[in-house]
Amino acid sequence: MNETPPPSLALSPAALPDAPLADALRLVALDGAPVLLASSTHSAAPPHRTDVWALPLAGRGPSGAVATIPQLLPALPRWDAAADGGALSFVVEVAGGAVNALVRLDGASGVRTSLTAHRPFASFSGPRFVRGAGAGSLPAPSPGAPGAVSAVVDNATAVVLEAAAAGGAPVDHPIGECIDVVVLAGSPGPTAVCKRVAPGASRGAALPGTVSVSARDAAYGAAGAEDAPFGDRRVFEIDADRAGGGLVIVATSAAHLLVAHRPAPGAAFRVLPVDAGGADPATFSAPCVLVTDRTVTVAVLSKARTPDARALVATWPLDPRP
Repeated sequence: MNETPPPSLALSPAALPDAPLADALRLVALDGAPVLLASSTHSAAPPHRTDVWALPLAGRGPSGAVATIPQLLPALPRWDAAADGGALSFVVEVAGGAVNALVRLDGASGVRTSLTAHRPFASFSGPRFVRGAGAGSLPAPSPGAPGAVSAVVDNATAVVLEAAAAGGAPVDHPIGECIDVVVLAGSPGPTAVCKRVAPGASRGAALPGTVSVSARDAAYGAAGAEDAPFGDRRVFEIDADRAGGGLVIVATSAAHLLVAHRPAPGAAFRVLPVDAGGADPATFSAPCVLVTDRTVTVAVLSKARTPDARALVATWPLDPRP
């Protein structure tokens, strides 16, 4: 792949669907096209719920409400989404007071599947589907539903949950010390993007941290030296996706939206310039990134949970050469 970096990424507003007080974003690919998902949590009085809305960014895909996540407590749930063909599945953090559990929700049928019942006294947070893991790694509510899930246990250690043989309880593969993690499947093995806690003030519920990237073996053990795409810069929220043989990582910081691109394994990360389009990066949250057909889409939420909440989006094409 050509290592010439893209020009400055210019963020521009994307009209959110009718989702008041948006609090989180995710990007998914449906039929090869990027779709932005936004959630809003209704927590003023029971019954509490989180609604998820869809906005197709390339003119293809669902629009409007795609899921409703019921909840017992008014806490904002952390969630992730993945697509299998034209269907969506969600993995959701279920607040239980001192202990949080994880469930998977099939967006089409509403079937809920517990992912953490085998560890009832552990608290799981920050769930994400392992990108590119394929189907069937965990017991699925429907054939082909996305499989392996990463999360953080007891706010300290990242794990990947995979099903045991013969349909037994999931197995927790430890990744190491993390307070947020994104795991990407690939060859010769997975890659883990980990945020470790660092000194400083939090932004909302997000603690400051630094980002490391490490290659993993088939059992998710360390398989090489770590890399630091943003050096020792403090960040709050992260996301990542594979870009051909490379990697794109996005993160919010105190005054910037950070985007790092590594064109190939072993190459150096480059932090790309981002034009915020007049928005204040100090209000940014919920960064997300998606690679489809060698095009990168980056999105971030500005002024979450206010009437002025809006999504900002940037795209750039990757070099088509392998």
